[in-house]
Amino acid sequence: MLELPASRLQGALAKREEAKWVLENLGEKEVLWALDERGQQYSSVELSKRLEAEQMRTHRLCLVIGGDEGLDASLLERANLVLSLGRITLPHRMARLVMVEQLYRCFCILKAEPYHK
Repeated sequence: MLELPASRLQGALAKREEAKWVLENLGEKEVLWALDERGQQYSSVELSKRLEAEQMRTHRLCLVIGGDEGLDASLLERANLVLSLGRITLPHRMARLVMVEQLYRCFCILKAEPYHK
């Protein structure tokens, strides 16, 4: 897990700076999931199927949660999946916690473990 420090820049400049750093440090074959309020919503079972398909393509999945201003268009364009956790607004750290729990749930679903119930 890598958390970028808050940018000294504001608005679009901050988003562009964040996107530039992420894109420069992202491998060509890495799968990028971007969390954005305008993204697709999945059930846990649907997300686990998507995760399983992505595991066939790569050994590394990169999740990006934007800052207060959201994500730059360049990151959204590069993303293999733009995912929404719902229409509610969550603090950054809460969104991270929810996403980690959902990934754990997805792996449990894929392994047919009882956690999902």
